[in-house]
Amino acid sequence: MYDDENSREEREEEQTPARRPAGGKHQKPSSRRPGRRKRTVRTVLIVLAVLVLAVVLALVFLFQHMYGLMNIRSGQEEATPTPLADATPITTATPEPTATPEPLTEEELAALEEQMLKNSLQEEAEELIYDEDVYNILLLGSDSRVEGNIERSDAMIMVSVNKRTQEIWLTSFMRDTLVTIPDWGSGHLNWATSIGGVDMLISTLESEKNFAIQVDNWALVDFVSFAEIAEMIGGITVYVPLEEIPDLNVRVREVAQMMDAERTYLPEEEGVYDLNGLQTLAYIRERKIGGDTGRSTRQREALIQLWDKVKQMSLTEQYELAEKIMSTITTDLTRGECLSLLLSAPSFLQYDIYTQQCPVAGSFWRGRDYDGLSIYNADFAVNRNFLRATIYGEEMTQADLTSSWTGSPVLVWWPEEEEAS
Repeated sequence: MYDDENSREEREEEQTPARRPAGGKHQKPSSRRPGRRKRTVRTVLIVLAVLVLAVVLALVFLFQHMYGLMNIRSGQEEATPTPLADATPITTATPEPTATPEPLTEEELAALEEQMLKNSLQEEAEELIYDEDVYNILLLGSDSRVEGNIERSDAMIMVSVNKRTQEIWLTSFMRDTLVTIPDWGSGHLNWATSIGGVDMLISTLESEKNFAIQVDNWALVDFVSFAEIAEMIGGITVYVPLEEIPDLNVRVREVAQMMDAERTYLPEEEGVYDLNGLQTLAYIRERKIGGDTGRSTRQREALIQLWDKVKQMSLTEQYELAEKIMSTITTDLTRGECLSLLLSAPSFLQYDIYTQQCPVAGSFWRGRDYDGLSIYNADFAVNRNFLRATIYGEEMTQADLTSSWTGSPVLVWWPEEEEAS
């Protein structure tokens, strides 16, 4: 007899045979405890959280380090605009062009005065070209050896990233374009930096009397630093015809003097050459063959070649290159803007890249200023439409892209037409 009901149930359970699974084998009771399993999961989660935190902290430290290497400025405060009465820009360096210009003829003088009048009477109702999907950063190159200073902008390339069309446009603004410099008067585009710094140049580009294109940020690098960066990347490969060799070697000598480096001349024969950093700088500064148009084309082509090589470098090489680039840049980019560009960089690598110059062929005529220096007299109305059509991907009619001066449409290259052909 059992003393109570509970003890009877316990003895019945002890005498009951253990059930077997469907396969016929005895199912051995698990020796694991639920508490131990939960503790293991918690431990793994804690380790993962620590690893993620370590990675985040490392990335933050790396970003802070890189950003700290740059020379950050909101503008060139030290530059002071010259009064309108003074028709000579402030420069400490003599502009490159023409040895001894010939005096202007009466016809040339009349044409120049007519152009100056056109510039001063242009409509100011043109709105600033803007699109929230387009980001414009102006890259500037200068001969100046003073850190962060720019005497004149000999290279002006706008890098435009269009997130909607997934395109990147490299637009060279011709330095000798005759423009209206705000609160100053008419002059060459690259005079703006020597008159009022980078801020004045941006105001000139954004002026409704000129290109009316918004500039979001800017970055400046001196040419010597560019040569050192190009050397780290491995230079570029180009074909050089025989007639360009003498002038290119003149540039090699000039660059070697700037860098206090050995002169590495090219042989007196045409061919395909692998240019080192010094020679690459000489190549993109050469303007005797092809003028400013040829030089701006070489600058854009060199940037694309260097960019393609950077993508093939190892992570260690890319890191060392990034440190070098950051340490030589003067810019107005904020920490937030830099971080935003960094996070977007992987998607930008997939974008198509196109190049162009402004003013575009068919929208200007060549002339000379009062000092006999070469200038581009531009039809700004059609050039603004040209920028809308390419950088901003806006639909334009033939009339929109036809110069009122020539009666012919400007040369616009449409990427979709190449894909369809």
